[in-house]
Amino acid sequence: MGATFPDKLYYKIGEVAQMAGVRTSVLRFWETEFEFLKPEKSTTGQRLYSKREVDIILQVRRLLYDEKFTIEGVKRRITPKGRIIAGDGQPPAAPTEKYLLLLRDIRDELLLLRNQM
Repeated sequence: MGATFPDKLYYKIGEVAQMAGVRTSVLRFWETEFEFLKPEKSTTGQRLYSKREVDIILQVRRLLYDEKFTIEGVKRRITPKGRIIAGDGQPPAAPTEKYLLLLRDIRDELLLLRNQM
């Protein structure tokens, strides 16, 4: 999504709610609706969201609030493992051959540099 938020390992529910612009009760409700939102809990029961979960929450918020999806629509758009499905119902396209070749070239150069060290 490209959102910027503080670089931390985990975020508390209040921080995530503030970043998403929703109430904490909305996040707790989304946990009941979306299988892909299952934050870890601390020993005191505090929800701890990873950066990936925060990004997914921002995606859910965008789909629900900006694109006017229903809860069921979001469930069809994001897999139970939190993977975004493209608008045509297919997962995002795999990298093209051009990018694969570029990545192979970069890998080869990095291996060459490592061997020179």
